[in-house]
Order: sequence, then C-alpha cells, then structure tokens
Amino acid sequence: MNAMRSDPLRPHPLPLAGQLLLHAATGAPLDPVWCRDEGDAARQYEWVLEGGLGPLLHRAAQPHLDQLPPPWRTSLQSADLTARITHAGRVETALEVVELCAERHIAAVLLKGISVSEQLYPAEHLRPMTDVDVLVPQEAYAGLEQALLRRGYERLEHLAVPGHHHGAPLRHSRLRTVVELHTGLFPHDSPLSEGSTFAPQRVLRQSVASHYHGRPVRRLATGDQLAYVASSWFNDLTNGRPHPTFLASAFDAAYLLAAEGRRLDWDGLLDALDNDWARASVHLMVTYLPRYGVEPVPPAVLARLAVEQRLVGPLQFRLIHRMLDRQQFGGRPWTHALPPPMPGRYSLAHQIRKRVLSRLPWREPAAL
Repeated sequence: MNAMRSDPLRPHPLPLAGQLLLHAATGAPLDPVWCRDEGDAARQYEWVLEGGLGPLLHRAAQPHLDQLPPPWRTSLQSADLTARITHAGRVETALEVVELCAERHIAAVLLKGISVSEQLYPAEHLRPMTDVDVLVPQEAYAGLEQALLRRGYERLEHLAVPGHHHGAPLRHSRLRTVVELHTGLFPHDSPLSEGSTFAPQRVLRQSVASHYHGRPVRRLATGDQLAYVASSWFNDLTNGRPHPTFLASAFDAAYLLAAEGRRLDWDGLLDALDNDWARASVHLMVTYLPRYGVEPVPPAVLARLAVEQRLVGPLQFRLIHRMLDRQQFGGRPWTHALPPPMPGRYSLAHQIRKRVLSRLPWREPAAL
C-alpha cells in the first residue's frame, strides 16, 4: 500500500472510499490503519455507509474485521444482511416486470443498479439502489404501466413534468419495492438529451440481448453503458453538491472497465458521442479513475477525447478532479461560495435552465 500511496496522481493518504474503489478495481486489500485515526475514520466510515456501500465495505474488510470497533462490525453486518433481504425483493420485482414485458412483446432494457448489480458486481446486493429502472419504448409505456397497476402496484405521488424521462414511481404493494418505467435516459430539456448519444430510439436499437436470472432481457451496449454512467455521475454532481450516494457511479464504471475495458470498441463509443456534456463526462471519468487502480484507457482515446470535448478547460479539469478527491471521495463538505465547477455549469445555457426554466410553474424546484 505504501507504494500505491507514493503515486502522485493519488490523494495522500488514500480516503476510505478510495481504498474501497481500489479494492473493487484491483482486489487490493484495505489498509487496516484506516480505522485507527478515530476522528477522521469515523467521518469517512459514515460517508461510505451513507452512500450505501456498507455491504461492499463488509466484504472488503473481512481480513481485518476483528480490528474494527465492535459497533462498526455490527453495523456492517447489519448493512450486509439488510441489503441481501431488500435486494431479493428487487430481483423478484424485476423478474415480474421482465415477465410482463415478454408477454407484451416489449423490448425492455434494464438500467442502472438492477442491470449492473447482476452483470458486473461480485455479489448483486453489493450495489446500492433504491428502485428498479427499466427503459421501454414510448408507445409501450401506458400499456405496461396499466398491467403493473392491475398486478397490485400503486402509483406514487409524482409531479408530472412535460418531457420528463420516466413516469410516476410504481410501488409493489407487498414487497414495497419501487419500479420506474423510463422512456428516455435524461429529461428532454437536459443538455444530455441534445444530439443522438442518448436518443431513446438509438439506445433501444443499440441495446444488446442478455439474461437476468435466466430470463431474456436487454441491456445497454457497453459503450452506451459507460457513457451513461459517466454522464449520470457528473449530471448528479451538477444538480447537487457532492453526496455519498453519487459514489455508486464510480464503482459501476470501475467494474465495467475491469470486465469490458480491453474489449470495448472505443472508436465506436467516441463516434457515438455527439453530445458535449457526454464527451466531457467520459473524459473526466476515464482520466480520474486510474488513480484508484482502474486500468487507463488507450492513449489515443484520451488524446481524441481531449481534442473533441470543449466544455472543460485545463484549470477546470484540475479543479473537478481535486473536488472529487476532497469532497466526493474524501467526504469533506463543500464550503466555497461557488458551487463545484461541473461541466457547463457556468455556461449561459446552464444559467438560463437553472434561473429561468426551472422556475416555470410546471417545473420541479431547482436542485441548486
């Protein structure tokens, strides 16, 4: 671990969330000294737990579990058991949705946690999530929602917004699990919906056949998955300050690149990135994650991304990476007067969306 910490690209010392990502990317053991600094260790521990990563920490800390304070051992074991139980309910829910889609000949695509947990993580319950997300064609949405309501799901209160990318959350009456049916990956008025990168028709067409617990499903193509994870991560950071729940996207990308990075069609991915926000997000993510052990992408890919993304300059690039070190992985509060310098945040277009469009009567309250 000392050799790893001498790497100038890595923050020193490595924060707990960073050690956990290094473990996910490479299998490196956690440094047992992380729990001996009682003041800072408690803060970092709570940050990881709040991010839903308790089960992953429980798994990674097994060789040194007896060195943890007894209350921490108890809470990690509780987090792991709770995640196993709640995830079993989500699996049952996802299979019910998949079954209904098959009956109605709907080409449904699993999204986010319910997809990557089973596909990429060493155990499904290790991936934190709150609901089951499924992408369906616009024309299939109403019929599928009605079929779920007839199965006993209930529609939760939801502010209907024109151009939103998913409908009201649907809660399973017995399991209390929640399903969100998506017709897009981002809202229509999001800058990430510009161009064809995340156009629902293209994403559905490019989706790949797969299986989920033995049932035929579809998933995002690998390149689309990486672009979606990166863009969702920085979109979350743009719409809110660093939060522990945003860590999951970094782990999704680390597991995805470990499994598929060497086989990924990088030229195909870059050709499909006709969205400035998506290009900047992918560039920021693939240049940041290697400091936590994720294998670097080919130099030609980095060179092309550096030329083609136009939203983030060199100074802002370094500031974003520093914010990720200190706030997102380090768990420190953002105390500066200005919000974190995310891609496009200080652009005129973003300010119009934030200060004008977000205040229209049919819009949800602005996140910032």
